[in-house]
Amino acid sequence: MRSFLVAAAVAATSSPALAHPGNHHEMSGWGEAVAHFFGSPFHAALVLGAIATGVIVAGVWRVSRRTGRAK
Repeated sequence: MRSFLVAAAVAATSSPALAHPGNHHEMSGWGEAVAHFFGSPFHAALVLGAIATGVIVAGVWRVSRRTGRAK
């Protein structure tokens, strides 16, 4: 489990490698940033992936605590 968390942290910090093409200089405020974030299929996929990862990690953590295998 620890190696999975390390791999997830490394993947999360590699944002330049995961960046989509495009110019982000047109965003001048929070409203435009939120509209860009929720209007982009790329960003929606990242949000869904983050939610799925959180659900999976929480499920694994609960099962490991229930069976007494938590470290």
